[in-house]
Amino acid sequence: METPIAFEELVKSRGSYKDAVGLPPSVYSDPDFFAFEIESVFSSEWLCVGREEQVSEVGDFFSATPAGEPIIVVRNSESEIRAMSSVCPHRGMCVTADLDGIDDQNMLEPTKFLSGNARYFRCPYHWWVFNLDGQLTGAPEMKDTDCFVMEDTSLAKIAVEIWNGFIFVNFDQNADPLGPSLIKLENTVTNYNLSSLKTVDPAVIPDVPFNWKIMIENFMEMYHNSRLHKGIHDWAPSSGAWYSDVEPTDGAMFGFNPSLEIDGGFNPSYKALFPPLPNLSEEERQRVVFAFIPPTLLIGMQADSAFWFTVNPTGPETHELSMAYLFPEEVLEIPLFDELLEAAIRGVGYFNRQDIPTNIASQLGLSSRFANRAHYSWQEAVIPQFNSWLVDRYEKSLKG
Repeated sequence: METPIAFEELVKSRGSYKDAVGLPPSVYSDPDFFAFEIESVFSSEWLCVGREEQVSEVGDFFSATPAGEPIIVVRNSESEIRAMSSVCPHRGMCVTADLDGIDDQNMLEPTKFLSGNARYFRCPYHWWVFNLDGQLTGAPEMKDTDCFVMEDTSLAKIAVEIWNGFIFVNFDQNADPLGPSLIKLENTVTNYNLSSLKTVDPAVIPDVPFNWKIMIENFMEMYHNSRLHKGIHDWAPSSGAWYSDVEPTDGAMFGFNPSLEIDGGFNPSYKALFPPLPNLSEEERQRVVFAFIPPTLLIGMQADSAFWFTVNPTGPETHELSMAYLFPEEVLEIPLFDELLEAAIRGVGYFNRQDIPTNIASQLGLSSRFANRAHYSWQEAVIPQFNSWLVDRYEKSLKG
């Protein structure tokens, strides 16, 4: 596969903050490069699509479109989590497409997809029926088609792996397992016990108007914390930023932002709003962990909770953003939980009202003829780590 940007230009972004420069600005907006990136990165990497508690009961399912591919994630009759294509092998209709409520005012809007609980999936177009493993079990009026074999027909299977409650899918059935590459992160965040935490319903924002990589960079680098967020982020200044080294075999990047006092929080009080997570040390209660499992999952871990984002590219200058909090199950039952959660979300809103316009303006700036290839501060050392990870995938794709 070819790239519209010469590889010798891309490789200048591989290295550390001391010697690498930013990616060529056109990687944030060029449609041809976006197509190359989807194939070279998203077609063979582990993509986070949700949490296992979203499919806690047999028949529970949700729809997702990682990298534009419509899929179904379901807990099957053996209580195993499975992923499969939503594309009917008959005529290409998406079997979980939501056709209810369509009227003259919205019939041309993007397709919405169903989630819920089901005993089977029935394509709404011609009523082909598939069981919870995706096997075809019914196809009306096909008995006279001699070459049709129902037993050979199913929704395409997609590889699945669960890590600490997060569900990952991979379109490459022969991909190396994800878990072994996350040992370093696993050992660092053991006390957060992520697998036991429960998610609140994710909020999904479609068509966020900047390239997916800008979202990753902004979430992970701590250089801007004491500048863009001066005042509201003073409880955890950029001067304390620390990033783990990354080896080629590592499947995650992460770092710490220590806070000035124990149990800090992203709200105007600077204090955590919920009880601290039970197994954290005092040192862990006095820092925030920012982790990235590329290319789609961002996790923040703080004294009283964790929060997670999935970043799903939808175009060269847009992405879908899903975000939610994680709490111990008992915290979900405390009095006034909903009110406290609303206060936490409002607190994060102060940061979003600075980050989002900044990212939109960065998208505009990176499309300018005057856009530069940056040198990096040590406080944003994670960005060249990410760039190096990307360039490795670009190179692998180019070599075939």
